[in-house]
Amino acid sequence: MTLTSTPITLKDDGSAHILGAGRERIAELVREMADRDRSIERLNQLVDERAWQLQAAEADRTALRLELAMIYQSRSWRLTHPLRWASRRARQAKASLRTVVRTARAHGPLAPFVDLLRIRRDHGIGGVKFWLMNGVAPGMLSAPILAPIAVAGERPSLAGQGPDGYIYRAPRPPVDLAASIAALAEPVTFSIVVPVYNTPPAILEATLRSVWAQWYPHWQLVLVDDAGTDAATGAVLDQIRDPRVTVLRLKENRGIAGATNAGLAVATGDFIVFLDHDDELTVDCLYELALCISRDDPDFVYSDEDKITEDGCFTQPFFKPDWSPDTMMSTMYTCHVSCVRRSLLHDLGGLRSEYDGCQDWDMVLRIAEKTTRIQHVPKVLYHWRIIPQSIAADLGAKPYVVATSERLRADALSRRGMDGVLEPLPQVPGYYRVRYNVRGRPTVSIIIPSRDNHHVLAACIDSIRAKSTYDKYEIVVMDNGTREPPSLAYLNRIRAWPGVKVVRHDAPFNYSELNNLGADAATGDVLLFLNDDTEVVTPDWIERMAGYAQLDHVGAVGAKLLYPGGRETQHAGVLNLENGPGHAFWRLDPDAHGYFLRNLLEYNWLAVTGACLMVERRKFQAVGGFDQSLPIAYNDIDICMRLHEAGYYNVMCQAVRLIHHESVSRGVDHISAEKQERLARDRRRLYDLHPNFYQHDPFHNPNLHPNGIHFEAAR
Repeated sequence: MTLTSTPITLKDDGSAHILGAGRERIAELVREMADRDRSIERLNQLVDERAWQLQAAEADRTALRLELAMIYQSRSWRLTHPLRWASRRARQAKASLRTVVRTARAHGPLAPFVDLLRIRRDHGIGGVKFWLMNGVAPGMLSAPILAPIAVAGERPSLAGQGPDGYIYRAPRPPVDLAASIAALAEPVTFSIVVPVYNTPPAILEATLRSVWAQWYPHWQLVLVDDAGTDAATGAVLDQIRDPRVTVLRLKENRGIAGATNAGLAVATGDFIVFLDHDDELTVDCLYELALCISRDDPDFVYSDEDKITEDGCFTQPFFKPDWSPDTMMSTMYTCHVSCVRRSLLHDLGGLRSEYDGCQDWDMVLRIAEKTTRIQHVPKVLYHWRIIPQSIAADLGAKPYVVATSERLRADALSRRGMDGVLEPLPQVPGYYRVRYNVRGRPTVSIIIPSRDNHHVLAACIDSIRAKSTYDKYEIVVMDNGTREPPSLAYLNRIRAWPGVKVVRHDAPFNYSELNNLGADAATGDVLLFLNDDTEVVTPDWIERMAGYAQLDHVGAVGAKLLYPGGRETQHAGVLNLENGPGHAFWRLDPDAHGYFLRNLLEYNWLAVTGACLMVERRKFQAVGGFDQSLPIAYNDIDICMRLHEAGYYNVMCQAVRLIHHESVSRGVDHISAEKQERLARDRRRLYDLHPNFYQHDPFHNPNLHPNGIHFEAAR
């Protein structure tokens, strides 16, 4: 057979048709491209417009800052200070009178005096002041930052707005939920342990429903009836037929720790999740915990939380920092939800009954002594119900808890070999701070850069010498090229003082370089970098700061700085916000609680100000001292970030107070356009050095306002 090729030909009308269709398609594509070009142009215009609006807003903000600075520095602001003081006192007097009158009307004319004497006896002057200002009954004094007593009830909807304006919106499951769970390398199983004792049936059923509603399917629920006497509660437990649920009946009441340990004995999960019998898990709780465990392989995980009010709405969200060991010694901040690797909990011996009421706090402190693999999920995964006789309603409802919380921390100090004591918090009865004693008698070198500023410098040094109760210190004054005869005379005079050095460095101002040279000239094992425009208020300031600075895990230690007059806060810790580092609680009353007592208790922070910063020499040298490429601004933030990156935790010693005549020495950086540009340049340099901290602060929380210096919730 012979194969021949047959040529294919197109008719003229067919080829014309094809070519015509091609031209139309090309024209259509050209039109689409033109439309897209116009859309892109419109988007670019919109971006330019938004950028211009942002620039204008930033300019407005800068102008407002300038205006505020001018107001606060103006003569009229100083002259009207007595009026503002009188106005505050008048408001306080009015509030006190209202409390006295209300108490007298409710309980008789002698009741205010009886209450006052009782509060004075139990809570001291601070308790009396709080009662007068807030009108809170004595039984409520221990928990002013918590919710009022309320009775639990059914909530109308998950999005119900609480009394503080907070709204919790239940999340929707992701479209790839099943695939996401299946993709986990080793899906963990959770054992949810719930001690039960005479729980109202409706509340217990709500707790159970929150477990059955979990997106994540790999769980076991262990309900431990702690010899309850309520038949209705027992009936709810009897009706459960779910094979994933184990119900234990204890013959004698063992308390919350004993009942929980009984549940742990039959738990089979990889991780234990603790759930109180009157609280609820969010639907995504176990799912988020599983994702965290798969990603980070932690031993202990905790999350954010909120509370359920009487009418079923949500309130008081607690958006927490990442793991903070010193915060943990100040307050039980991890709380709910709490998830622990079962093998680790077994090694710890479970919960300890001698700390009932604070057994979870004791557990977390002991966990932190065994592992550093601790993770925080910054999402609300737990609803804490407010009911009478609950700590969620009132710490005073269980007064033994206060004594137990003090005892368990004293136990932790002893167990860790740390020399410290628990001190009552003067402003808030029922809370304690940890004061660490100085180990040995180290020399503390106080390094003070200064130039042509002898009046301010003299006030600073005089306050150190007159008020400091710790006497083993030296003062190293870094003279940055003083020219004025009175200042030169003062420096020449103090050279002869014992324990004072004056080191001259006549070069362009570089704060980092001056402090590094000061550290080289100093002889102390503990370095305290101090602005010359500060004055000591707290006599034992050096001991308090040094006690923290000597802890192996602590990097930089900061102090609370107040504006002249001592009634407004200038610095109580630095937040690394969206717009850059900023001072928390600026202009707030130094005795105000702040966010979950963060203005009063010793919390860990990412950074503290260099105006008063203490650090051990060995740690300072380990991170290379101050970065001299940051001569003016953010050098203190940079060294704090480097200390954190090296594994240390920076801490604010809120019990220490100094007056800070802010920027008397070098001026205010945001006044002139030149200084604004320099500030922006230094900020860019800071984040070039630490890109992981750009718009990120592990001791803040992404659920809070990105530029809120008072820890305002994001809206």
